[in-house]
Parts: sequence; structure tokens; C-alpha cells
Amino acid sequence: MTKQQLIKVITPASGFSDLLGVYLNWTGVGFISAIIAERLDHFSGVTYATFYTSSLNSAIGVKFWALISIIGLLLFCLSLPFIYLANYRTQFKTSCQRLRYFTYGFFLVAFDEGALILGILIANMIHVNERAELLSSQSFLFTEASVLSIVALIVGNSVLWLLGESLYNRQSKDYSGVVNLIINSPLKYSLPVYLLFTSLFVALVINQS
Repeated sequence: MTKQQLIKVITPASGFSDLLGVYLNWTGVGFISAIIAERLDHFSGVTYATFYTSSLNSAIGVKFWALISIIGLLLFCLSLPFIYLANYRTQFKTSCQRLRYFTYGFFLVAFDEGALILGILIANMIHVNERAELLSSQSFLFTEASVLSIVALIVGNSVLWLLGESLYNRQSKDYSGVVNLIINSPLKYSLPVYLLFTSLFVALVINQS
């Protein structure tokens, strides 16, 4: 399978056209919020308070993004067997669709949250203000805003978007892309891989320190 064929297979029914627009929207909100918060603190009479920049910590954090992402991925693993069964047992179709939609909600929220965090990290990286760097040292998983942390967040967040859009399409209410590839793969290959990755992921989540 060539690179072009692979991209075509994993492309969700919604396509990739909305991904950049959604990134620009939510990342822009995070970036502008960080700048405005810094300016408001700059005009504050109490210079050490950093009231507005620290308020971003209260609203948005990578740890919460990670929690939503983990829940979404666990539900994704649970959804795959239901999707497979629903193709052979019509009584599972309604409950399967509801489960896919519920799981899609976690991916959607996680992606939006991650895009907001991305904007704040970019603002921190260009040193909007030293006090804004509190965002990177207090509640974020990243020790500092760097190119590596930003790239890692983009990759992880984009994977969440891809899985979510493949699991549930808002127009057709069907699955596509990666999920369609997994479900239509021969069971003798897909089942061992599914069990292995699901077991490893669950073990990682349970045993994380």
C-alpha cells in the first residue's frame, strides 16, 4: 500500500479540510487569551499577582486534556467490538451508534482543549511575558513551552481528531477512515493486534505513576 493509498484509506468521511480551520480557531483563542491576560496583568497595580495569567491555569490544563483523551481512547477500544457485532446483529446497531456518538464527544472536547493549550504554549514559547510562563511550570505536564512539546501536542491532538471523526460522522452518523479499516481487516490479523494494543494501553493506564 502506497502512502497516497494509506492516506485515502484512513481519511474520515468528513475529510481533512476542517482540521486546519478548527486548529486555527481554537489555537487562536488560546493564543489571544494568553496575550490579553498578560496585558491585563501588566496594567494591574499588584505586579506579583498575575491574576489573569494564572486564571488560564484554572480553566485549562494538559492533565485534564490527558484525562479526557484516556477516557476517549478506552471508550474507543470498547466501541470496536460493538461495531463489529452490529454488522452481524441488528439489535446492536442502536446501542452501538449511541456509544460511538458518546465516545466521539470525548474526542471532540479533548481536541478543542488541546488546541487551546497549543495556543497558550505558543504564546509562552515566544515569551509573551515571564509571568505567562507560570502556565508551563504550574499545572502543565510540560516543564517548558518548547518546539518539541508543541509538536508532541499537535501529533497527539491530531490523532484524537482522526479517531473521533473516523468513529462518528455527524452527517451520516456512520463510521469511516481508520475505524472502517480496522473493522474490515481480516479477523485473524485485526483481533490479535486489537487485543495486544488494548491490553497494553489498559495496563499502561492502570500502572501509570
